[in-house]
Amino acid sequence: MAPMAEWTFMVYLAGDNNLSDAGDTDLAEMRAVGSTDKVHIVAEFDNAGRRGTRRYHIQRDGVKERVESLGETDSGDPQVLLNFVDWAAANFKARRYALILWNHGGGWEPAEVDRLARRVRARDYSVREASERSASPLGRIFFRSTLEKILALPSSHERAICSDDGSGHSLDTVELGQVLKQAVKKLGQPIDLLGMDACLMSNLEVAYQVRPYARYLVASEESEPNEGWPYTAVLRKWVARPQATTAELAKHIVEAYIKSYVDAGCSGPVTQSALDLSRLDTVAGPLDGLADAVIAAMPRVRDRVWQAQRKSAHFWHNTLWDIKHFCQELEKLTPRTRVRTAAKAVRAALRRSSTRCVIAEAHHGTGVEQVGGLSIYLPMMSVSRYYRELAYARDHRWDGMLRAYVPD
Repeated sequence: MAPMAEWTFMVYLAGDNNLSDAGDTDLAEMRAVGSTDKVHIVAEFDNAGRRGTRRYHIQRDGVKERVESLGETDSGDPQVLLNFVDWAAANFKARRYALILWNHGGGWEPAEVDRLARRVRARDYSVREASERSASPLGRIFFRSTLEKILALPSSHERAICSDDGSGHSLDTVELGQVLKQAVKKLGQPIDLLGMDACLMSNLEVAYQVRPYARYLVASEESEPNEGWPYTAVLRKWVARPQATTAELAKHIVEAYIKSYVDAGCSGPVTQSALDLSRLDTVAGPLDGLADAVIAAMPRVRDRVWQAQRKSAHFWHNTLWDIKHFCQELEKLTPRTRVRTAAKAVRAALRRSSTRCVIAEAHHGTGVEQVGGLSIYLPMMSVSRYYRELAYARDHRWDGMLRAYVPD
């Protein structure tokens, strides 16, 4: 067992897909820094090739690096992730822990979807459906158990709805919360920093679901480019200043991430945010006020809400919307009303500050110029039947607003 460190930085690379090469690149980036006596860098990589899954205690340039071969594993299985956390906690104890969930959104291959569909005996199933589901937002689902639950629905029509209405996102978020609850038990303390090197995870519903188990969340509203996080730049500061506050290190990830794409000349949209989850209620409270105001103004305000949506930044098949930009547009369209006052209060709550929920936010490229760092579920056609399973939907009033606004 290694001596107690300041940090153990755990990276779980779910790379048994078309992003396997990106995983090799990221391991090389981690090796450019390597572990020290103050910072343990550990990774588990499910490779798409014949090597299977390996665990690494990352060392500078790979010299004397500890490597354990696990054979074939399913990185979409929550238990495999928990086994990795258990191994890291037992062998690399630290005062603080970071857990990075890596899945750039390359998603489930059609063959994998087909295998899972046959395993759960999906009704009304054809091989063609595997290609359809893997090409939909369901292809980016992190956990196999979520995908199995969707494939077990009683018809292909039901599964198609799940591809488009955000329910896959909802179910995966519930699963994430359950997994992190078990991970915290294994660590014996909350996760100090939860990083999502994955797509679309700087989302209010996700943040609220993981809040009991993590102190800070770093994630992107937008889909990530395949290159993901710049691990060399991220870890250099971690190793150079291990005593820095978790908030400082979270802000550094945001800065390093955006800088890497600016320097590379990337023109596509990139976003990154750091959230202090202990302050999430400072956003959820004003959003309750907005929900109440919109409900009270229905149906006359429906068209203005719709127009605000059309003008603001959105993600995930038009179901996740940037909160700040949406409220900004809603303010313009609802002058001298309670709705405008409530939207303004939400936007104020999202201002970046070390004493607010969004402690850092950065963006680059077209289509994200007005984003504020946090998205929310706001469908235009129908509300997912699964949305109510989320902790945020149960505890706050956004679900009621959605059902007043969105036609059945």
